[in-house]
Amino acid sequence: MTGDEAARHAAQVRVPGMEAGQERLAAARVRVVGAGGMAGPALLALAKAGVGRLWIDDPEAVNDADLRGWLLPPDSSGAPRGEVTVARLLETTRSTRAERYPAGGVPTATFICAPTAGERLVAAEQARRAGVPHVVLEFDADGGSVVSVPQGAPCYACARSTGPTGLEPQAGAAALSLLAALELLLAIAYPGEGGGRRIELLRGLPLSRPTVRLAGCSCGTGSTP
Repeated sequence: MTGDEAARHAAQVRVPGMEAGQERLAAARVRVVGAGGMAGPALLALAKAGVGRLWIDDPEAVNDADLRGWLLPPDSSGAPRGEVTVARLLETTRSTRAERYPAGGVPTATFICAPTAGERLVAAEQARRAGVPHVVLEFDADGGSVVSVPQGAPCYACARSTGPTGLEPQAGAAALSLLAALELLLAIAYPGEGGGRRIELLRGLPLSRPTVRLAGCSCGTGSTP
């Protein structure tokens, strides 16, 4: 870290073991799959915490629902969401480099906030095969779930929601977004510590439980077919 970065994150590095963790955050390249409105709180938290690069992977346009988040401005409706997100992040922080996801880019971690189950599964499997920690957000009205997948943990396919979920995110889902950012920060700053877990937010109350590998899943064989 530069002297300026050290001063900016002085409170964080007081946490035991976090001095080395802050260096890992500064060196991290995080692929962000999906940058809809409710991803905004998490992206701001990642940027303010000192993540080195945020690679925004989102080809969609800003829609009216996105404007309920904390990041995208009211006059951006219809504009390319990835471009608007990058511009806003660059306006709000000096310690993080935000840019569109480069073709062939190799992330060191992945943050997944894709809107559909299929997109989440694909992105999580790509991260698993790359051997990088990843966190997946599943919004459901004012609640939902966060699935944290450190290296070697049960994969997202083992831990994802299988029941009827997916109601349009509401304002209270910002709390879930921030929980997801914290999970990714921990996975980057303290690699190898802690296993996979699923956090469910219901009526403002979080419930955490370890994830369990499904019998026969390829994530338990060490293979990356």
